[in-house]
Amino acid sequence: MSKLVCVVDDDELVRAKIAHDLEAAGFRPLEIDDSRQLSKVLAELPVHGVVLDLVMPDKDGVELISEIRRDWPGLRVVAISGGGRIGPDLYLQIARQMGADACLSKPVDPAALAAAMAA
Repeated sequence: MSKLVCVVDDDELVRAKIAHDLEAAGFRPLEIDDSRQLSKVLAELPVHGVVLDLVMPDKDGVELISEIRRDWPGLRVVAISGGGRIGPDLYLQIARQMGADACLSKPVDPAALAAAMAA
């Protein structure tokens, strides 16, 4: 059975593209558009990993990484960012410091995404 990966991004097109790329790499993606839904899924399903946008309207991804590390420490976390107001580099650096396993800039390279989630 393929591994379940949550794709959390408020942009529907980005979510769909990443989900497509993960499915092509042999994962089973589940698209999620907000942090409340993610918490519920993580509590109820056996999730292998999360691809997490860092800039979202309801809760930023850095805060979510902290919560994931506290409540699900073994979960694979791949942080993604297009940068928002300050560019992706600083957001991704902070995500790495908070415990993200991998950090990728948008647009996300499908091969890099598959490698980051499989590691």
